[in-house]
Amino acid sequence: MAYTMEEFERDTRRLLIAHVHEFNPDEIQAILEQIPPQERLRGLDPGELLRGLDPQELLRRFGPQDLLRGLDAEERLRGLDPAVVEDWLKRRGH
Repeated sequence: MAYTMEEFERDTRRLLIAHVHEFNPDEIQAILEQIPPQERLRGLDPGELLRGLDPQELLRRFGPQDLLRGLDAEERLRGLDPAVVEDWLKRRGH
């Protein structure tokens, strides 16, 4: 059976991955630029990524909507003063 182009491409990708530590920073950056940000972040723990970062720096880099995106309602409310939440609900007629 002949070695197919698909097999060659698969084996080449595996070889490149196995030797990625040999790439220089410019080559790594060129590869990363070809991968959408969501794909690069998939599987990473957001808490680990943000741990140790200055909260003020996070606010400068990302807007409030960016920081809240993907959180469910309970996660968004966690840490808020319950009195503030109750007051807001009353003003909204709830």
